[in-house]
Amino acid sequence: KTRLLLIISVDYTRYSHSSHTMSDEPGTLVVGLHSPQVKPDAATLLQASREDGYDYVTTALPTNLDARTDVTALESRWWRTSVVGIVYESPTLHQELVKQMEWAHHMNIPAVILPHVPTKATDAIDYARLVSSVALTASTTNGQVWIKANLNDDSLAAFEKLHRQCDGASNVGLLLQLDNSHATAANPTAAVAAMVALVHKAVGLNLKAVSFPTPIFLTNKRGYPALSKTHQVLFTEALRRLGRTIRVLVEGPPSHAIPGNAAGATQCLPYLQYIRHMRQRPEVIALLDSEEASLEEAYLDHLQRPLQPLGDHLEFSTYETFEKDPVKYQKYQDAISLALRDNLTGAHNKVVHIVVAGAGRGPLVTAAINSIKAMQNVPPTVTFRVYAVEKNPSAVVYLRSLAQHEASWKGLVTVVHSDMRALSRTSLGGNHADIVVSELLGSFGDNELSPECLDSLYKTGVVKEATVCIPTHYTSYAAPVSSLRLHSEARAQAYYPNSSSDGLDSAPMGTQKVMETPYVVRSHAASQTHKEQACWEFSHPTTTASAERKAHVVFKPDVTHGAGCGAGYGLTDQAVASMAQASGKTESSSIMIHGFLGTFNAILYASSRDDSSVALSTRPSDFSTGMFSWFPLYFPLKEPLFVPIGADVTFSIWRKVSEDKVWYEWGAQASDKDRSYGCTPIHNPNGRSYHVRL
Repeated sequence: KTRLLLIISVDYTRYSHSSHTMSDEPGTLVVGLHSPQVKPDAATLLQASREDGYDYVTTALPTNLDARTDVTALESRWWRTSVVGIVYESPTLHQELVKQMEWAHHMNIPAVILPHVPTKATDAIDYARLVSSVALTASTTNGQVWIKANLNDDSLAAFEKLHRQCDGASNVGLLLQLDNSHATAANPTAAVAAMVALVHKAVGLNLKAVSFPTPIFLTNKRGYPALSKTHQVLFTEALRRLGRTIRVLVEGPPSHAIPGNAAGATQCLPYLQYIRHMRQRPEVIALLDSEEASLEEAYLDHLQRPLQPLGDHLEFSTYETFEKDPVKYQKYQDAISLALRDNLTGAHNKVVHIVVAGAGRGPLVTAAINSIKAMQNVPPTVTFRVYAVEKNPSAVVYLRSLAQHEASWKGLVTVVHSDMRALSRTSLGGNHADIVVSELLGSFGDNELSPECLDSLYKTGVVKEATVCIPTHYTSYAAPVSSLRLHSEARAQAYYPNSSSDGLDSAPMGTQKVMETPYVVRSHAASQTHKEQACWEFSHPTTTASAERKAHVVFKPDVTHGAGCGAGYGLTDQAVASMAQASGKTESSSIMIHGFLGTFNAILYASSRDDSSVALSTRPSDFSTGMFSWFPLYFPLKEPLFVPIGADVTFSIWRKVSEDKVWYEWGAQASDKDRSYGCTPIHNPNGRSYHVRL
C-alpha cells in the first residue's frame, strides 16, 4: 500500500518544464544530462533535469532482475521520449548486453550509448559482431545505438570500420566525446586545425550526439563553467553543420561549485545555460534560424528521384515550391534585362519576340514582363511579344487564366500549348524568337534534358543564329562525398515498391536498382572530401553534334578532407578551410567515399558589348547564396570506396543518349602512381536501373 501511495504521489507535471524531447523535430537543440547514480533512478533525475531545462537524461541499463524505483514512477511516454540508456565498459559486456538491450526495447528507450570500440583487433571484431546483433534488434522499434568515440583519427577510423562490419546499419551512430587532449599538444594551433578537419570528417560518420564531460569546462571570472576557445570553435562548427538534428549530452557530476540556487536542481544547470548560450551565437543563428533553413528542413538527407519534366506533368504544388526561390528568378530577370539592353541598342521599328520554353505557372514570364517594364528610353516603335510555351495541359489552364485576368499579361503574353521540341514558327505568328528563356537546368545542370530541349528549337527553325538563349552556357561538376547517412538512405530505398501505382502488391525495387539511381538531396549529414571539379559543359547554340559526354576526374589527396566544402551544399567556408589548412599535416588520412555529389554553374547571359554577365551556381566554390531550387545530385556507390593515405580518387562518368532516353553511367577507383587500391563496378550500364525519358 505504501508503494502504491508513492506512485500516486508522483507529480507528472514536474517532468514537463522543458519543451523538448529526444523525439523533437529537427530545428531545436536537444540537450541531455548524464549523472552517475549509485542506484539507477531515471525518474528522480528526470524530474530535477526537466526543472532545470534539460530535455532528456541517461540511465544505466540493468544487468540483473533487481527492482528499480523508476519503472513504476515513470509513464511509458517519458521512457520513449526523454530517457537514453547507457552501458558501461565491463568484462562481462558480451554476456550482458543482449539482455540489457532487450530491456531497453521493452521500455521503448529511443537510444542506447555503448562504449568505445576496443583497440585490440580481435576484441574490436567481437565487439562489432555484438553491436551488429543488438542494432538489428533495436531497429525493429527504430531504436538507435550510439557508439562513443574521441576526436582523433584512430578513434574515428575505429568507429567507421565497426560501422562497415555492421553492414552500414543506419541506426548505428557516433557519439563524439570531447576531451582536453589538445591542451598538451606541442603546437596547439596545429592541433586545433587538425581537430576542425576531424569535426568535418565526423559529420559524415553519422554523427548523432556530442558529449561534454564537465571537467573539460574552464572556470570564468564569475566562477561559472565556460568552454575553452578551442572547444568553442569545435562546438560552433558542429552546430553550424548539424545543429538542427544533433543531440548534446552533459556528462556529470558537476565540476564547479556554484553557490545557492544558481546550480539548479541537478547542480549542472550552468553547463546547460552555457550550451544554450552557444546555440544563440549570431553565426549559428544565421545558418539554423533563417527562412531558407526553415524551408529546406524537411529535405535534409531526404533522397528524391530527379524530376522527369518531359515524361511527366509536374503537380501544382511542385511549381509553387520552385517559385518561392528568392534568388533564381531575380537572376533570370537580370539576365533578360541585360539581353534586352544589348538587343535593343540602336533599334527602331522592331518587335522583340521572347519565348519562355517550359513556362510552368509563369514565373519566368513575369520576370520577362518586369524586365520589359524596367527598360528605359525605348522608342515607341519598339514593341514586345512574350510567348509562354508549356506542354502540361493543367499548367496551361493557369497560364491562360493569368493572360486573361492579370493586367500586366494582357495584350503582351500569348500562351502556347506545345512541347517545346515540337514548337514551330507558326505558333509565333511566323516569327523567329529573339530571346529564348528556360529553367530546365537540373541539379547536375543537364539531367532535366536542357541540352535536348533547347537544341531542338534550333532544329525546328524557331530560333535564328542571332537568337539569345538563356541559359547560354552551363558546366556540370562533381565531388566525392563521405556520408554513412546518405549511403544507408539509398540502400533503404531497396524495400520501397517498384511502382507506387501498384501499392502493396508492387515488388520492391531491390538493391541494384536503388544503388544505380542518382538522387536529388539536400546533403546535411555529409562531408564533401575534395573541392568539386568540372565534368563537362553545354552551350547554346551548341558547338558539338552530340549531347553525349564523358569525364574522368582525378581528385588529389586533401589533408583537410575538404573541410571548407561542408556537406557539399552552400558556399565554401573559406575561414574553416584556412583554419583546417594550418594543421601542418603533409598527407591526408584514409577516408571512405560513399558516392559523388553533382552540382553546376550556369552563365545565364554574357554581354557581347562589355564584361557584364549574369550567372547562378550550386557548386560550393561560387554558390548563389539564398537559392534553393536545386539541391545536389547524389551518385551513390554500391559499396563504399576505401581511399588509403595519400591515394587519388578518380571519378568516371558518362552521359549517354538514345532515341528515347538519357542516362548516366559512373564508377570510381582509388590509386596512386604506382598501383590501384580498389575500384567500383560501372553503375547503371545501358541505363538498366535509371534513365530520363525523352
